[in-house]
Amino acid sequence: MANPLDENFFYNSMLAKALVQLLPPNERSIMRMWFDRLLELDRTNIEKEIRNEYMWFILLMLQCQKIRDPFNAVPPNEIENLRDLVPSKVYEEILVANDDNMAWLDRPDEKEGGRRVQFKESAPSNFFHNQPLPNEGIICYLSAFSDRGL
Repeated sequence: MANPLDENFFYNSMLAKALVQLLPPNERSIMRMWFDRLLELDRTNIEKEIRNEYMWFILLMLQCQKIRDPFNAVPPNEIENLRDLVPSKVYEEILVANDDNMAWLDRPDEKEGGRRVQFKESAPSNFFHNQPLPNEGIICYLSAFSDRGL
C-alpha cells in the first residue's frame, strides 16, 4: 500500500514542475535544485512531513509566480522545519498573494454551472495562431473523438 505522504509529495511535485516552466531560466535551475534536495528526504515519516510542507509552500509560490527567500538560493544541506527557515514576512506575503487565487472557493454557490471563463472567439483555423510559443521546450496538443456516449 502506498504511503499517503509520498502520494501527496509526488502529486504536488508534478504540479510544481509544470508551474516552474513559467519562471525565468535562472530561477528554474534553483527550483530544480530544491526539488532534488526535497526528493532526498524520504527516510522517516518526519522527513516526509517536512518535505511535504516545503513542496506545498513552493507550490503556493509558483502559483503566484513569486519566488522568495530562501527558495531563491541553493538549498541548505540540512533542511529544518519550514517555519524556522522561511521568514514570517515571506510566509505571510505568499499566503496573502494566494488568497486572491483562492477567492472562488469562498463563493461556491455563485453562478454555479455558469460560464466563468471568457474564451477568445475565433475561427477554428486560427487556433494555432492564438496559442503561446514556448521559449524552451515544446507544446503538444491532443484531441480525441468518439461516437460513444459516456
